[in-house]
Amino acid sequence: MPEHYLEYQLNKGFIHNWLVAGPHATPVPDLEHFQGQGYKLQIAQHYYRRLSEILEPPVEKGTFQIADQELSWQYHRCLDDHFVDVSVFHHTCHYLRTWAYSQVQAPTAGEVTLVLTTNGPADLWINGQHAHRQEHFYHQDPHSVSFQATLKEGWNEVLVRFEEVAARECPYTMALQIVDLVQEDAPVRVPTFIEMTDNRLAFEHLFELVHIERDIAPVGQKITFHLHESVERRLLYTYQLQDWRERIYLEAEPIAESGATVTFDPAGAREPGQYDVVLRPRANIYYEHGLRYLRRIPLRLTDVLYASAPYGTYEARRQETLQYAAQRGKGLYAEIAKFAIGRWPSVDDDLILETIEGINRRGDCSDFYLVGLLGLMYRHTDTGAFPSRLKEPLKQCVLDFKYWHDEPGSDAMCYTTENHAILFHTCEILAGQLYPDLTFSNANQPGSWHREKGERLALEWLHQRGTTGFSEWDSNCYFEEDLLALSHLFDLAQNEAVRELAAVLMDKMFFTMAVNSFKGVFGSTHGRTYAPHIKGGQLEATSPISRLMWGMGVWNDHIRGVVALACSSYEIPPTIPDIAADPSDIWQKEHHPGVDKVTFRTGDYMLCSAQDYHPGEKGYQQHIWQATLSHDAVVFVTHPPCCSEEGAHRPNFWHGNYILPRVAQWGDVLIAIHHLPDDDWMGFTHAYWPVYAFDEQTIDDNWAFAQVGDGYLALTASCGVELVTRGPSAYRELRSYGKQNVWLCHMGRAETDGSFEDFQRKVQALDIKLDGLSATCRTLRGETLSLAWDGPFLVDGEEQPLHGFKHYDGPFCVADLGAEQMDVRYGEYLLRLHFDVENEHD
Repeated sequence: MPEHYLEYQLNKGFIHNWLVAGPHATPVPDLEHFQGQGYKLQIAQHYYRRLSEILEPPVEKGTFQIADQELSWQYHRCLDDHFVDVSVFHHTCHYLRTWAYSQVQAPTAGEVTLVLTTNGPADLWINGQHAHRQEHFYHQDPHSVSFQATLKEGWNEVLVRFEEVAARECPYTMALQIVDLVQEDAPVRVPTFIEMTDNRLAFEHLFELVHIERDIAPVGQKITFHLHESVERRLLYTYQLQDWRERIYLEAEPIAESGATVTFDPAGAREPGQYDVVLRPRANIYYEHGLRYLRRIPLRLTDVLYASAPYGTYEARRQETLQYAAQRGKGLYAEIAKFAIGRWPSVDDDLILETIEGINRRGDCSDFYLVGLLGLMYRHTDTGAFPSRLKEPLKQCVLDFKYWHDEPGSDAMCYTTENHAILFHTCEILAGQLYPDLTFSNANQPGSWHREKGERLALEWLHQRGTTGFSEWDSNCYFEEDLLALSHLFDLAQNEAVRELAAVLMDKMFFTMAVNSFKGVFGSTHGRTYAPHIKGGQLEATSPISRLMWGMGVWNDHIRGVVALACSSYEIPPTIPDIAADPSDIWQKEHHPGVDKVTFRTGDYMLCSAQDYHPGEKGYQQHIWQATLSHDAVVFVTHPPCCSEEGAHRPNFWHGNYILPRVAQWGDVLIAIHHLPDDDWMGFTHAYWPVYAFDEQTIDDNWAFAQVGDGYLALTASCGVELVTRGPSAYRELRSYGKQNVWLCHMGRAETDGSFEDFQRKVQALDIKLDGLSATCRTLRGETLSLAWDGPFLVDGEEQPLHGFKHYDGPFCVADLGAEQMDVRYGEYLLRLHFDVENEHD
């Protein structure tokens, strides 16, 4: 091993600097051998290896062999959550192993207490001797185990091998704390081939102090990144713009200086898509001296401008949808769009065959793709240009599929969440109709049997969502999948009741989106969502659907739902686009399964929240509140369990809350009370605060203010707010440390509050008391609001209900929960929706 080391310090006793190799993934093909709740532990014990399998001393960039795969040791620096995070998503079951290595110096020999935190089983070796094994599986929350081990005086080698079993999303983390070495001067080091270790550490420090101004930008717009003011050394470095294939479109060699701003024109990058701004040392240092260290900062370029106001006709936008998907989209639904517009020569048969093979393996989300293939078969297989080589694989795929969880066979598919359920039912109906007299191999039943079963289950699903709404309420990711299913049912189901009820439910869903959207942003509270969908409207899965249906939104990578709608004959009632574009003030209350929610929308902003939703309980993917000023300027507060934004973590750094707050909203004012446990892993709540998206913003006397156009926002927290200026969320995050914390949000606008400066002055003059777990505040409209962790929500001393709302209660619709009929009124027009199978919608 070379005698070169990168030296760091412990962070609150945690090792933050590691060499990491893996994950090494082993497919688990025989799931039927591992049954019951403990199947993951059975798999781990089956594949377990007692020895570490590390035969050579680890060194950065060094390699070793595990079975038929070569792994390499990569440097990993932990973030504020202390985790080595290698979370993944596998559509089929895999057994995973990852190795992490570091060295820690002990001042004296002796026994110490270590705490190893993992999601799955793990082993620990110290100086080559096995010191500990733990066997557990905790899916979302990693579990900590404390144990004793002996360190020798001086440097000690620490090796951790941690395991997981991935079936769909797989949070996969490890943290190691040495309790008895919590002093910050305890050295940690990792071995490296790099000789210029001082320079390597300097570049590592420099690159972590760089933040890009905006991570989504139009093609052709100049890109800006900034160096933090704490940069100490003038270093020679290179930045490049690379695409996902690592092709270089631009390169420059500036000198790093404190507070420097770098702006470049990505003129060579004409294609939209995912890019990286890559930072590394100058070529002579990087290549000749072997200082192979770099940082990648994600950047997405788009050639479609966001539409904030309605445009065009529905038919023109429908054609635009299919053209965009065929040209810019990827995957099966891009091929379906090509079929729809007659681009037969450009269809990728091999991609469709790969999709069929994935479905045959019963990978998770197979239902997302089988429904598209079924639609393709109904609409195009009888045309002369349809590729003949696809016909038999398609037929066999349909006949061999597993259509519901009660059928035989093991797999990693998810069946019973709302969106998956209706997709499986849709697939079963369409498959049964297609081959009514043939035997389907998995259930050994004819297609007619499958059709009847699918119709029965689908009608139950449709009726329940029609009368009571969605438990995945206002989900801006899963509404796409629901509409994918419903549009196929409306177009292709032969059962009239199924077809009509699918259409009625689409009407209801589009009304819900329209009244809870602001200029195309589905900025509502959401029962389930993911981080990219709530950090603005650009990457939201419903943005293309909004653009198709009422001309506000943007085309993006989420094409499944919008292509399905564009291929369908469904026509949206004209009152719904009018509601989406209505600029008048709207105060809307709703009740869906398990949640009461409110929306206050004006022509300049929107504020939405879930009222008093399970405060103090663990959250999942619920998005509790959001303020929206534009498609980029959104603000919300969450309690994170980790620093990762990957979808495997539910919740993660931005979507969901580890511990849910107590929230109450009255018009344009919102109170959110957070009560975190004493042992909370992160210790803070935080606001998404995208500085680049505001026309103007300032932080003054513990108030953060933002302006976009004529809309204003003010945000404060009882434990103080601090703008994060370093790390991945620099200039996009307000952080507030404290276990008991109250956030307060006030909205305003030029029409009612004057200039932005007037708004700030008025807010700061308000009588506000935020104390512990309670809040009392005067509003700009003259009311006094009071809310505590327990007890009623008071407005001017009178209790206001936070639960028991009507299903819909607003200016366009008033409907009771469970009602079989729902009337939507706009001006002189009435849209009447019937949810029983005996009536058609008007």
